[in-house]
Order: sequence, then structure tokens, then C-alpha cells
Amino acid sequence: MCTVSWLLTDNGYQVFFNRDEQKSRAQAVPPTPFCQQGVEYLMPVDPDGGGSWIATNEHGQSICLLNYYQGVMPKGELTSRGQLVKSLASFTNYAQVDEYLQSIELSQFAPFSMLIFEPDLTKHNSTVKGVCWTGQSLVYIRPNPPLISSSVDYQMAFELRSECYQSYTAIEANVDQLLAFHSSHIPSKGHLSTCMHRKDAHTVSFTHILVNESEKGMSYYPGSPCTGVSESYLTQNRISLLPTSNVKIA
Repeated sequence: MCTVSWLLTDNGYQVFFNRDEQKSRAQAVPPTPFCQQGVEYLMPVDPDGGGSWIATNEHGQSICLLNYYQGVMPKGELTSRGQLVKSLASFTNYAQVDEYLQSIELSQFAPFSMLIFEPDLTKHNSTVKGVCWTGQSLVYIRPNPPLISSSVDYQMAFELRSECYQSYTAIEANVDQLLAFHSSHIPSKGHLSTCMHRKDAHTVSFTHILVNESEKGMSYYPGSPCTGVSESYLTQNRISLLPTSNVKIA
């Protein structure tokens, strides 16, 4: 129950992420600077699992994770998928991520899709990397925006959100258009819309990553994006990774 899109620029990239969760789930801790293996990174924290669904680091590499509800659930006790994002947050290229995923027992995790945005990603070097753990095998994917997950009516949600994305970006993909997409209630305010609303679950937060030559930062909106996300909000509330950052040791 999430939707992620991205925007490639001349000197970097931006990521836009709607997190959809059960209304009973604990509220996440907003993005905080951490340090792991000498690398500073930013991520919000899910208090239920201790991990995260999104992170970006000082080198400009970002990780996003979505549940893959169409996969096969492994048997036995499972580790929170958010721990994977935490483990990968300090890595600086896709090869390191791939090597790590190949080296661990993935059957300890429920199925997931993962996006890897490398530091040199721009509109001129435009390959976003992706993998999918189906619960049985690790599959390499070539993702196109938007990437979504949904536990209810997945195919219909995918088709409608993809059509909505195309309508917003047909002339030009820019920050305003993507914010409008992530705040949209097309075809109606409900379980199929990008900004999702159900009786038991809804879009609980919006996270934005900005990576370019001069800045690596993250903005976080703790609520449904339809209630007030704007470019000015992202700018005013951005946490940037700077050499003088006060960080926590993960």
C-alpha cells in the first residue's frame, strides 16, 4: 500500500513516496540523521519494526522498499523488511546492495520490491535499479514510475494510478505535477486513489528526497499529502546532510 515516483534532473534526482499503512500502526519517527560505517544517512523510523521504508545518504544513494503482496510468504518467523533498508542505507552503489542481498537468507523476509537510486543518477544517466524478492527468488526489474504496492485490488490500483500519473506528467514531469499526483483522489477518494483512503488504512505520510551536486536532503510530511504538501513545505522542512550534522550511531 504505497506509491513511489521519481524525477531525474540535469544534476541529480528527486524521489516522491506515499506511505500507506493501517490506521492502527504506530506513527513513524520523522527523518533523523544516522551514521553507519562512517557514512551519514537520513531515514524515518517505523517504531513497530525498528527499520524504515526509505533512506538517503551523504554520497547521494537512496533506497526505497515497498511490500510485494503478490509474492509467496515464506514460512517461519520473519524479520521486519524495514531492517533491510537500515542495513543498506550506508552503501554507495548498486553493486554493494546486490552483493549484500545475494549473501543473506532472504527467506527471513516477507516479499518486497526495492528501488536503488545511485549517486550519479541524472536524466543523462537514467537507469534506476530495482529488485523484487518474490518470497521464492530474487528478480531484477527495470522500474518505471510509478511503482505501487497494494493489498487490495492491486491490478486496478496499478492501472488507475498509472493512468493518473500519465495524465499529470504528459506535458511535463516537474515537482508541482508530481506533488499533485501524490495528492490526487482519482478516480475518487478511496482505496484506488494515489492518496489512499480506506476505513482501516490510509496514506499516513509523504517523503521527498532531493539529491544533486550541492545537496542531499529529505523532507517529510506526517499526514496524507492531500492535506497540504507543497514545494514550499518541502523546501522549508528539508533536512540536509552536512559535514557538521549531529548524527546518531545506528
